[in-house]
Amino acid sequence: MTSPPGETVLGRSPDCHITIEDPLISRQHARIVVEHGTVTFHDLGSRNGSRINGRPVSGSQVLADQDRVRLGAQELVFFRMETSQFAPRSTGAMRLCGRCKTPFPEGPLVCPHCGHAVTAVREEETVPGISVPVRRAWIAQMFGDFMDRALPQGKYAEADRILRRAAEEAEERIAGGEIDAAYLARIAEYALKLALLKRDSQWLCWVLDAYRRAKKIPPATIIAGFEQVTDLAGFSEALERLLAVHHAGEAPVAEEDAPQLAALERLAEHATTAAPVAASATEDPSSP
Repeated sequence: MTSPPGETVLGRSPDCHITIEDPLISRQHARIVVEHGTVTFHDLGSRNGSRINGRPVSGSQVLADQDRVRLGAQELVFFRMETSQFAPRSTGAMRLCGRCKTPFPEGPLVCPHCGHAVTAVREEETVPGISVPVRRAWIAQMFGDFMDRALPQGKYAEADRILRRAAEEAEERIAGGEIDAAYLARIAEYALKLALLKRDSQWLCWVLDAYRRAKKIPPATIIAGFEQVTDLAGFSEALERLLAVHHAGEAPVAEEDAPQLAALERLAEHATTAAPVAASATEDPSSP
């Protein structure tokens, strides 16, 4: 979502510019004012308060690039972008899944993350308390838009920063055994794009090792991406680590995944022996 010049109100009420159906968020929770090149966050006396970078907000505070803003159980990350880079979208609505506490755009009647049927939050009810765990799913859902803008402009350092945050979220889900294939594939897609553009194997090896830790077979689209970067250092080793998990029977291979496994095995057989591009990435980069 974007904040155009002027005032943008966030809250649970449908009258807000940006509606977030979270019971910990007040009907009119906060206001963002964009004026003369400055972006200021104002808490509107919300019941459960607001935080910026983990610190409570008293009144108003000027936002800096990549500030983390917490409203209720949601955490938003502010990015300053040139207005010519995208078409403004000043309105929108988000819903919060009652089961997995993950936000998603208004529209679906079931949570796209866990399948739970959602119910609307009554406008007059704000649930007090701060014990609901903060999920970093906002970055995971919105980073695609950012990457689509940053990569074509060659802003690789910015793309790397946002991708690291998404990778952290993925690693947490993998560790908790709750990563889903579509979620991992989305992050892997952008990681491979960055690896290809930078000719740097760090993100390539992360993708292979993330699939190994998740004990999943990459989809055909991701394998096609591997085929473009097989000359990067560490590819053969990381691919062998992934295949070893499945060859050892640690991760049973579903029938529909058999073609992808065969494609990976062919890649391993024909991996280039050319000089490595980035020798430092031959080790397991669990945290790129």
